[in-house]
Amino acid sequence: MRKSLILASALLMLGGMASCSDDDKAPEAVETTTGFYTINGGNKKSKVPASITAYDYATGRETQDAFYAKNQVRIGDGAQKAIIYGSKMYIAMYTSNVIWVVEPETLGIIKSIQPTGEATLPRALAAKNGKVYVSMYTGYVACVDTASLTIEKNIKVGPNPDQIAIAGDDLIVANSDGQNSKGGASDGVKYGNSSISIVNLSAWTQTEIKDIDRVLNPTDAASNGEEAFVICKGNYEDQPSVVKKVVGNDVKEVCKGTLMACQGDELYVINAPYSKTATPDKYTYQVYSTKDLKLKKEKFLQMSPDNDSWILSPNCVAVDPVSRDIIVLSYVLDGSGTAQYALPMYGNIYDKDGAFKKRFECGAGGRAITFIPKRMNQ
Repeated sequence: MRKSLILASALLMLGGMASCSDDDKAPEAVETTTGFYTINGGNKKSKVPASITAYDYATGRETQDAFYAKNQVRIGDGAQKAIIYGSKMYIAMYTSNVIWVVEPETLGIIKSIQPTGEATLPRALAAKNGKVYVSMYTGYVACVDTASLTIEKNIKVGPNPDQIAIAGDDLIVANSDGQNSKGGASDGVKYGNSSISIVNLSAWTQTEIKDIDRVLNPTDAASNGEEAFVICKGNYEDQPSVVKKVVGNDVKEVCKGTLMACQGDELYVINAPYSKTATPDKYTYQVYSTKDLKLKKEKFLQMSPDNDSWILSPNCVAVDPVSRDIIVLSYVLDGSGTAQYALPMYGNIYDKDGAFKKRFECGAGGRAITFIPKRMNQ
């Protein structure tokens, strides 16, 4: 309770610390990237707080709990994802129901946005044309104006929307129905109300792909700006996790996969199905063409169980948009091979050809990576 009160007080104090002079409608082209942040959800059950780890390419070093180090304010609970858009960075905090707006290079707080009403519990973010779109786990997508830093409007989508991605003028929303994991829907089927919402950003209208035979438990979404992909996690039993491409108001299966990253015309897919004991020697790391969905590379990482290049239990993959370096975050394992969700994780950096470069440590529950751009006018 004391922790919640401290966070609430901090939000009230910081809520007005925003400038409306920058509408971020035309972010400059990125010349290079200076590093990245890992967004660490922590582990609430074990009372491990959420955090952000900052990795600096120039020094090759990581800084743990970088948000707190800068602001002397805890980031809150349930960190999910962050994006840098224009001159600001936006961080979605699920459990604390907060969207932090911060300075991208320092993480200095600009403002906190606290959703109210029916559209709450921010999960994921995407941005275009001066707006940041946020999935709200209560069944909505919110539109944040980057000039006023306020929520302008909401649109109702499917149940428990998770990750989102923009392709053209459409926002693709993975409606997981994640709170129906016990089969409690009217039809008694786990994730039986799963769907994919396609929100037209200009008209602010949505259509849904509802057939659970095609879109069971979608949780992840990725896009290269033109083409969009979702991961349908299945039921974690007899129906596997599958990557699918969104084509109009339909989907087309690509391959089995549990994690993905989309960069340019390449789709990076890791397939590491959940099991109580990790089986890293059976995981696959493949690259597909985003256009024709053909397999381009059977194995995109060069790994050996005899050294630090080995990935034990992957939880995130990301590709640097400039260098094409590949970063994978992984849980550590105990002696029986079980992932340790409450312990700090590690990340491996590989070059564009998959050669191992370096290992670093990040916080517990590392689930997303945000690259830090250096813009041409800086």
